[in-house]
Formats: sequence, structure tokens, C-alpha cells
Amino acid sequence: MKKASVLPVLALAAFLMPALVSADPLPLALRTLFAREHVPLDGISIYLRRIHGRRPILAYRAHTPRDPASVMKLVTALVSLYTLGPSYTWRTGAYASGPVVHGVLHGNLYLRGGGDPYLITKSFWDLLHGLRGRGLREIDGNIVLDQHYLHAPRTRRGAFDGLRDRTYNVRPRALLVNFQAVEFRFLPGASQVRVLPDPYPTTLRVINRLRLVPGPCGDWRAHVHLRITRVEGGNLATFQGRYPRTCGLQHLYRVTDNDRRYVSGVFAELWRQQGGLLHGGFMAGRVPRGARLLYQVHSRPLADILRSVDKYSNNVMGRLLVMTLGAVKAGVPGTTAKGLAVMRAWLAHHDLHLPRLVLRNGVGLSRAERITAAEVGRILRYAYNGRYMPEYVSSLPIAGIDGTLRYRFLRSPVVGHLHGKTGTINGVDTLAGYLQRGGRRYIVVVLENYPGADTERGFRAEDGVIKWLYARK
Repeated sequence: MKKASVLPVLALAAFLMPALVSADPLPLALRTLFAREHVPLDGISIYLRRIHGRRPILAYRAHTPRDPASVMKLVTALVSLYTLGPSYTWRTGAYASGPVVHGVLHGNLYLRGGGDPYLITKSFWDLLHGLRGRGLREIDGNIVLDQHYLHAPRTRRGAFDGLRDRTYNVRPRALLVNFQAVEFRFLPGASQVRVLPDPYPTTLRVINRLRLVPGPCGDWRAHVHLRITRVEGGNLATFQGRYPRTCGLQHLYRVTDNDRRYVSGVFAELWRQQGGLLHGGFMAGRVPRGARLLYQVHSRPLADILRSVDKYSNNVMGRLLVMTLGAVKAGVPGTTAKGLAVMRAWLAHHDLHLPRLVLRNGVGLSRAERITAAEVGRILRYAYNGRYMPEYVSSLPIAGIDGTLRYRFLRSPVVGHLHGKTGTINGVDTLAGYLQRGGRRYIVVVLENYPGADTERGFRAEDGVIKWLYARK
């Protein structure tokens, strides 16, 4: 009887044993740190390993699926480099089907977007300047915007968090100028603060009711209120609140209009600045067969683009990368679904089997994306041992120096020794990359998922793990 009663207990213990020992025990220093910062031990995953080590130094809950936030961009960057190549460029072209006689285009001018993730104002200016350099000074027809290279389902801007005017909520488009954003620069003078928009689309009007006040700068954004309202011919941006004189020159990036009106307004203003005339309006459409190319501009190469995607965690650029993968490998129009399928196929083909990986947009701007710390470690290890390691590593922020890590690890020995991708959304804080100490380099992954992870205590816990590894004998 006793043997019979003991056997089920032993069987249950054997069944539970893997779960009980699946996570490495935390070192006392880290356990103490997490207790001080009120970090729940079931809400953090850690994976630390020497690049060429046979086994991890620490793998705590490393096989638990977590929301990685923008750390997911590490996967997209890797697949993009190997699929497109570091020198890949995007093209934006201007076409005409009608004749150009004595500098006058008799017909429509077609602008075809190629999905350039970094089509900033200067690039768009170069396109128009190239047209003027070809002798075009007057357009007798309309400007037709061709967005058909990529297709993103129309969704409510700001559906992710309700913030419609944030650039990360912009819908990715084939012809997306300046991330559809306006940079508002605040310049205090003797008695008032000036608001200077750049670019200043013809479809935008600005009303400045800001008061210049004394006192410390602090969180000045909390006291500057922007209201955007629709008016005839475009939008009205009204600023109210107070701006401390001690803040000096500051800037704020905001989305003020939809993509068509924004591109229209920027084109009209830049074309006017270069002495061009336009008699028609703006409309959506396609470049007709037989239209001839008047001028085109090329983007920066992918290796440079990745530095903007990763160092500053640009979600729109990352989403355009995913869609470009779809267009190049699966055919036009490029879509997110096609791009994610390309990513999954590439990972499988290169024996990077990540069973817990869940992709939704490839940039981490999702509550559904998942990956484990050990799987992120596999991505980092593959990238480091691959032929594009220099391009991959150089795209990451450097601790205490630039990007999203510019103000992290200051006054610590880690400055300059960590290349890492950060990720932060409500309740999520993550960091993954490479730490160098002496002649050794380590893979570091920290994923935090719990209420308050995106606050200072989460950052301190994350930084503490890196500092612990750096100081380890």
C-alpha cells in the first residue's frame, strides 16, 4: 500500500522536475537588485553568453515567450541584410506621358513611390531640383501620386495607442515623404517664442499662442499643447501653453495631415521655392504605360538605412523594410504579410528555427508579437558570425554615445562597450545586443514584461544586468 501511494508522488515529482529546474538560478546580486526595484521574477528573461562560448553564462527564463517591443527589429534587420544586400537602394521617379515644350509639360506629372524608407525633405527637394535641371518649369496638368508599389490596409491612424499625431503610427506608403511629419522648432526671443515648421506645407497653417515664461526647462513638452483641426484647404495647428525661456531651441515632430495632402502640400511649397509653376491639382493614380522617366532619385543604401531604423527605433522605416521584402521576393505590391512570409522562409532555410517566434509587423509595434530571450540570442549569434556582421553591429545604438542608448550607462565603464537594441512600450522594456569587455564579446538579452517595466525601475534593472556581466570576473 505504501509503495503504491508513493509511486504517484514520485511520478508527479519527475513530471514537475523539468519545470522546476528549467530556469538558471539568479545570482544573489541580481536577485537583490530585482527585489530593490520591485521586479517580479516571473516577468523578466535573461540570456547572457560569450559569442564563442559553449553554453550560456546565465539563461534565466530564457525560453519564456515575451513581447520584445522594438528588439524584434533585430530579426528584420538580419533578414533584410541577407535578402536585399547592404547596398540595396530604393528609387523614386517622376514620369510624364505628355510632351514638354519650351519647359512646359502638357499633361500630368506622375510621381511613383518605390518604398524609400528615408525619403526626407532633402531627397524630395533633390527630385524636384532634378526636374528643374532638366528644363521643366511649368506643369499644365495634375500631379498624380502612384502608391501602388506597396499596399498597406487602411486603418485608423493611432489605433495602437490613440495618439494620431505620433510618427510611429503613420501608415507605411510607397511614397512617404519625411515620415509624413512636420518638425516644429521652438525658438525663444526677447518677449515671445517663435514656432518654425519644417517643412511648411501649403496645406498647413500655424497659430502660435505660446507664452514665454521664466523657470527651469524640465519636461517642457508637458506644457506645450498642440491641437490640429481640419480647415478649408488643409489643417490648422494651434499651439497653446507655456514655454520656459531656459529651454532654448527645442523641436517636436508631429503628424498634421494624411499622406496625400501632406505630399501635395510639400510638393507645392518646394516647387514654388524653385520657381516652378503648377496649374493643376493633386490626385491618386498610376503611371500609365509608355510614360517616360524624367528624373529619379536613389535612396541611401540599406546599410545606412538600418542605422536609422535601429539606432532611433524608427517603426515606419522598419515596416517599409518588411513590405519591401515582400515586393522584391514575392511580387508587387509589397505587403506586410508577404514580407513576414519571406522572413519566416529565410529563417527556416538558414536553420534558425524559432518555435516561439510570433510576427505581426516585424518591428515590435504590437501586443501580439513574441520571441524568447534564447531565440533573440540565436539571431545575435548568427549575425555576429555572418559576412554582414560589421553592417549589423554598426546599426545598433552605442551605450552613452548615440541613438536610444545615448543617455544610458553614463558615468559607468559600460559607455562605448555596448551595442544594443532597445524596445519600450507600455509594460514592456527590452535590451539586446553585444557587450565587449577586454578581448571578449558577449551576447546580452534582457526582456521585461510586467506592469511598470517601461519606467525607471525597469531601466535600472536592465542596466544592472549589463553592469553585473561587465564587472564579472
